[in-house]
Amino acid sequence: MKSRLVSIRRVIEKEVGQSISTKKRTTSLTYARAIYCKIARDMGGENSISLHEIGKVINRDHSSVSHNINTIFPFAIKESSFRELYLTLRAIFIQNLEEPEKFDDIKALGQRIIDMEKENASLSHKLHLLRYESRRFEKLVDGLSKDELDEVFDKMSIFVRSIKSRVYL
Repeated sequence: MKSRLVSIRRVIEKEVGQSISTKKRTTSLTYARAIYCKIARDMGGENSISLHEIGKVINRDHSSVSHNINTIFPFAIKESSFRELYLTLRAIFIQNLEEPEKFDDIKALGQRIIDMEKENASLSHKLHLLRYESRRFEKLVDGLSKDELDEVFDKMSIFVRSIKSRVYL
């Protein structure tokens, strides 16, 4: 059960970009801890996980866990980003309890998230380059009329096709 608690903690920490086990009391960390505590408590179902066990994973005592669930959590879910995080984690960790075979899907989902983050970084880099090149092009054609821009485009199209059709030995 502890491995599931650690999994929940890691997903939340990845989402907020900070450890929820710290002593910091910023709003985002406080809300993130409340989401963790609520998911962890609900995950146990009828055999609920003790407040002590939940707190141990984030270096808190049982009373802090109880306070997070009963007092902080209602405020946390009023913010859309934390409500979305809660609902997503609830779907992954709680609604799948009836179907334990889906926990293998969670590992695959984790890998998919990692792959998508890599793809996102790559696409962000490409977007940055496109914006840079776009600014260069804008400076080049700044002040041209529509007809002149059409002429530039036509000539560039021919030029680009000729470059693409080159055969390199």
